[in-house]
Amino acid sequence: MATGLDDYRRKCWDAALHAYGTSYIFQKRAERLKRKTDVLTWVGLAVPLLTGALVGTLGSYKLWGAAIAAGAVIAAVQLAISLWSVVKRWPEELPYSSASATANDSLASRFTALGEDPPGLAAMRTQFEKLNVEDTARRDRDSERNVTEKERRMGMRAGLRKYQRSCAACHQVPTTMDPTHCGVCGKF
Repeated sequence: MATGLDDYRRKCWDAALHAYGTSYIFQKRAERLKRKTDVLTWVGLAVPLLTGALVGTLGSYKLWGAAIAAGAVIAAVQLAISLWSVVKRWPEELPYSSASATANDSLASRFTALGEDPPGLAAMRTQFEKLNVEDTARRDRDSERNVTEKERRMGMRAGLRKYQRSCAACHQVPTTMDPTHCGVCGKF
């Protein structure tokens, strides 16, 4: 019976590592998307507000033509980037990435707790299967978000680092998130 319990514990630890890695991927995506949308919003508001403030303050300014031309160029660039953000679905991807990071982190924590303090074999099997169904559903949704190979390697490195496990390819236990030349936990 202990062998069955040990198998489930190993499965829990593996699932925790993968869920944590996925959480890390979507956390990084959310941070990147938030930064991009914040800049886009700031530029979209700052240019017209600064132009209005300058007009209100300076009135008849000799170089208005140049100021308006510069503002128009910045506005055109901002419009192009706004269009790109809509095409790439940044407004949808940001909340999804945040939610996925949270859900995967929760799965990792629950798999970890189950692996650390397992109940009896029958209860372990039942609890693992419930978590596994939830994890599979989450993975299916996350798979639709085009996770790249670079992101997978970054997530693997994050999981290996968190759970202090050695990589199957380079046999190193990562201590930092600095990329290496490993094809499993580096090159990101």
